[in-house]
Amino acid sequence: MNRSSEPPAAAAPETSPQPPVAPTEFQWIATPEDWAAFAPNLFAAPLVALDVEADGFHRYPERLSLIQIALPGPSIAILDPLAVTEPTVLGAVLADSGRIKVLHAASYDVRALRRDLGFSLSGLYDTAIAAQFLGMERTGLAAVLQEVLGIELAKSKRLQRMDWSQRPLPEAALAYAADDVAYLIALYHALVARIADLGRTAWVQEECERLEVFRLEPPPTSEEACLLVKGARELDDRGRAVLHALFCFREQEALRLGRPPYRVMGNETMLVLARDPGHRLDSLQGIGRPYLGPRRKALLATLAQGRQDPPLGWPRLVSGVRWSGEHRDRLAKLKAWRDEEAAKLGLSAGLVWSARHLDQLALHPRSEPMALDLGMSRSDLPWVRRWQWDVLGDALGARLAALDKP
Repeated sequence: MNRSSEPPAAAAPETSPQPPVAPTEFQWIATPEDWAAFAPNLFAAPLVALDVEADGFHRYPERLSLIQIALPGPSIAILDPLAVTEPTVLGAVLADSGRIKVLHAASYDVRALRRDLGFSLSGLYDTAIAAQFLGMERTGLAAVLQEVLGIELAKSKRLQRMDWSQRPLPEAALAYAADDVAYLIALYHALVARIADLGRTAWVQEECERLEVFRLEPPPTSEEACLLVKGARELDDRGRAVLHALFCFREQEALRLGRPPYRVMGNETMLVLARDPGHRLDSLQGIGRPYLGPRRKALLATLAQGRQDPPLGWPRLVSGVRWSGEHRDRLAKLKAWRDEEAAKLGLSAGLVWSARHLDQLALHPRSEPMALDLGMSRSDLPWVRRWQWDVLGDALGARLAALDKP
């Protein structure tokens, strides 16, 4: 499928290394034969821009439904992974560190490609991360394209929650998907130049490398997942037991219906029932009436089961260290230090230093700072980056020394 497109009205800023060129067409690839014809272009390209779409707003579990690919030229292809189920050439290209892969806000894309196709990325350049290191406050694709290249990217709100597994897809939906990669290569060149001027190339590279080291972790237990529901902490132990029973019921129904869990029962609805299991079902918001009728008995049985289940307590801190007023005062001073350094660099405070590491520094004042850099709970990556220790390590040491003076 081809689409003609006029160049954008807004000209690229003079600081851009190369002006963006609007794509003249995109190719819809839905057969192994079409993919075999396109695949050699991937091997010939030193740079590949990529984006994915899934159907998570409409189906459960969600599926990877589109893979948008842009090559220098520009050449754009939209691959249907529901029809071309073994695009092995793409996997080889994505794993090749000699080819740059340009994505915007790549975290979800990396997870989806690993989950559904088993593909890993190497040589990743995330344009959203680069935008953060330029100090941009708005880092969505449309905002970054506007600020860096002067391109107005029109995004239909109606298409943002498109059922991307629908076939055939409307022309407007395919055009929307193609736009997500159409200017990424031009954006990459512009951002690389700006980041280099600031001397932050290694910073961006390290952040992108951390995204590449993604691992498919074992799913959380139902109890762990249930406690992630916002508001679970405010319930008592009995209420959390009812919430857990409802959570499991909702998950089973979502899988049975192939419907996202929030479309079976909203979190707020579960919390209302967890606080008051005898609440009248007919007066609840967040449960569709056509669904509630045939499943009313099952839901009532679930509520009864939740009231009989063992109480579900809130997890206790393993370390045994409790926050005191002294700890909180120390944390406030460390956060003030982080904010000062962020202002000097023109970056957001969260990008400058890990809040979780500051927590540890506040709780354990006599410990070596690097020894407290524990990393994320389900990963071996440390919280603090190499570039952060290099750039700010001495300043942190000086601030800690000042805090520890009698």
